[in-house]
Amino acid sequence: MSYNKRAATFLPQDLQDAINTFVEQFNIMEAYNLETIPTEYLEKLFRTMAKYPEHNSILLDLLEIAKEIKSTSVLE
Repeated sequence: MSYNKRAATFLPQDLQDAINTFVEQFNIMEAYNLETIPTEYLEKLFRTMAKYPEHNSILLDLLEIAKEIKSTSVLE
């Protein structure tokens, strides 16, 4: 399953790039039946989002999801 999604163009360019790169890596993970995405892509997305307070609630939601996934993962 591949997602043909792109970040909204009204977002700052660095945030668009981080989102688009993360989606591309997700598609690679799916295409090659990998179990995870390299953590640096998620870290870059989080660090970039953190620069924009207006997206803080989304960032906090994503951090909570990542924390839940890590706590239930047997691949740590």
